[in-house]
Amino acid sequence: MSKKDLTQKTLLRLPDVFASLINFLIFDNCPVIHPDQICPLDIPAQFDYDFSLNPVYRDASAMVLDPNGHPSFIVNFENQTAHDPTMPVRAMGYTDTAYFWQRSQLIKSSRPSLPFSLSRFVLSLTIVLHYGKDPWKARSLHEIIHLEQTSLLKPFVSNYTMNLENIAWWDEERIASIGSDFRFIADYCVQMRKSSKAGRTRYDPPAGWKIEHVEETLMTLAAFSKDEALREGCWKYLEKFKLNPKKGETTMASVLDHYFEKKEKLYLEREQQYLIKEKEYQAKEKEYQTKEKEWNKQLEKKNLEIESKDVQLAMAARRVMERQGLAASEAFDLLGYSSQTREIVQRLLYN
Repeated sequence: MSKKDLTQKTLLRLPDVFASLINFLIFDNCPVIHPDQICPLDIPAQFDYDFSLNPVYRDASAMVLDPNGHPSFIVNFENQTAHDPTMPVRAMGYTDTAYFWQRSQLIKSSRPSLPFSLSRFVLSLTIVLHYGKDPWKARSLHEIIHLEQTSLLKPFVSNYTMNLENIAWWDEERIASIGSDFRFIADYCVQMRKSSKAGRTRYDPPAGWKIEHVEETLMTLAAFSKDEALREGCWKYLEKFKLNPKKGETTMASVLDHYFEKKEKLYLEREQQYLIKEKEYQAKEKEYQTKEKEWNKQLEKKNLEIESKDVQLAMAARRVMERQGLAASEAFDLLGYSSQTREIVQRLLYN
């Protein structure tokens, strides 16, 4: 899911989007955390590396500062479009990685420049954002390891249950209350989940929702969407089209209306060009049919002339044969027929 992951990272790393999700998921949608309290972090994974042996970074991670600018807690968001039975271990690793990062900051004598001063460990949590249509049950560490074989050890094994959000099953009224562009992503997931049974995959965005981050939101929807018209509309808008400021604020509905208006106009122009070419083709076809009829008449006339001439030659040979009692070959010699004429006349004589 590299393309989806890349665009989602871009959207989630925007401070206002990150803050809105924390408020939505942790503080019952109360405006507790503000965008200026979000300090994005790039914390490399301890064990994940790409093909170039470079460390892989979390989808979105940020230090949340308190109103006085001091570190309060760390939140990691991880994107998933499909179920992964190993996710409890992965999520636990993401959380632990944030603690290891804090440890490295605390014991270093020279620390990188950060907009905050870390003097103690702060709480770290990971939330898995699941975008798929099928609900995914959050599983714990105890559920994926075989503790029944070593039941005596269970009290010594700390359980870990991943924090999981099935976005496609969020309540629509709550989604409308999300204070960032992430509500478009959530609304899209819900619509696709509800419409999949009916075989309709067209996304109809709420007309009144304003887009703050047009590029990041459209890129995300384009990456997630199976609606070719929506994907094409999003990318075409980003590549070429600009909204007319006189039309008012930018909304998802206005972006798609703008695109489909352009597309309809282009379609009509192409349809007109097609009709013109079709008329030209029909005119040429009619002209060709007229000429073909003329050619057929001329050919038929010529064939009749040839056939009439061959019959006359055969009749002449027949008369010579009857009057002088000659064989066909002798009559042909007497009349001076060529070898080709002889073959044609002989065939006529005996048919």
